[in-house]
Amino acid sequence: MIQCMAILKLTALESEGWTYRGEGRRGFVVANNNGLVLKLTKVLPFWRPDTYLSHYITNYQYVKLCIAPLFGPLLCFGQVVEIPPSFTTKVVSRIKDRRTSLKESSIDYHCPYGLLMPDACSLGNTVKDIITIEIKPKACFRTAADKTLTSKYPCCRFCSTIESRHLNGHIRAVTRYCPRDMFSGDCRGVSVAVSRLLDEPLSYLTVHWNGRRVFDEDRRDITAMLAVTGFRDRAEFVAIVTQVLLAPLHQGKTVLAVIEDAQLCNSLSLAELNEVDRIFVDAGLDLDTEIAKWVRGHSELDPELSEMIQHVINFTISVIAQDLSVMISLARTASGIRTSPGPRVSYKNQEYKFKVSVVDVELKSVKKLPMYLKQEQREIGLMIESKREKER
Repeated sequence: MIQCMAILKLTALESEGWTYRGEGRRGFVVANNNGLVLKLTKVLPFWRPDTYLSHYITNYQYVKLCIAPLFGPLLCFGQVVEIPPSFTTKVVSRIKDRRTSLKESSIDYHCPYGLLMPDACSLGNTVKDIITIEIKPKACFRTAADKTLTSKYPCCRFCSTIESRHLNGHIRAVTRYCPRDMFSGDCRGVSVAVSRLLDEPLSYLTVHWNGRRVFDEDRRDITAMLAVTGFRDRAEFVAIVTQVLLAPLHQGKTVLAVIEDAQLCNSLSLAELNEVDRIFVDAGLDLDTEIAKWVRGHSELDPELSEMIQHVINFTISVIAQDLSVMISLARTASGIRTSPGPRVSYKNQEYKFKVSVVDVELKSVKKLPMYLKQEQREIGLMIESKREKER
């Protein structure tokens, strides 16, 4: 779902009654008791006060042109709004102690804009006691060219990155979760992936009960989470989430299949993409600026460079698909009784109504292309070393 482009001015927002929903590298999500969900901006090195609105408009147009056609009704994206002065400061000060330990980047208190989001944790005004599970499925490769590469080694790019972050002290422990299981397309593989996320959530699995976080990388008591949310046991949680992830939802495809298609839309290797970047630099052009012009219909590139920019845009889509989140909202229903429309899954005579949303789809800068290439080379080295260790 994507709203029409308009800048609403929220003039009467109270700073009381807001709860912490979650955050990523670029945004911080809060919700209030009236059903409003706001995504606020974090400090970004390439955003300046005089460019805030321009960035928001460019991002909106990008999502409308490049992301919405791929994800259709699964997409949950908002409307650009102007927020009152000091609102962000007041809200964040009241809920800062609820932020998880892995979230260290700071909020941009000066940005006067945000995104008013559809509530991914809602199943309608009449449905109560909603369980919302947020999953970051990640990816086992960075470009389509990596797919053949990763099949040669016993661990994927994600797993090697996790191992590297652990060795460097950036995370407390490695995880057995692997995107190869999540994107396997079969019930057993997806069940294994969900079960491992439950054991080692890191920042890739969170659970909300009526909009309140009850399970994440800091709150890791599975028994307590099951008791609060009403799941009869761990097996029910895993089975229900697996069924939802494997349900055909958009053009006959599962949400995981739609995400994987987006991850594979870029066919160039990172080395080839870096060569494109070099060509633009040599021509005195900045890729981020040219992407913004293309998105807003102001591009003046010649046909050859226009073709190159399309490859780079495909890369940005694949990067987003590797780092987005899937929101699964569930509510128990009486088996066989359909009081409202919507898909359902069941486990041992208990039926659940559900909704799936895809969030965190903002345009990312391509200034990190050289860093991505170095990271890929390091990851390949780790995968080769891992293979040698297993063969000894």
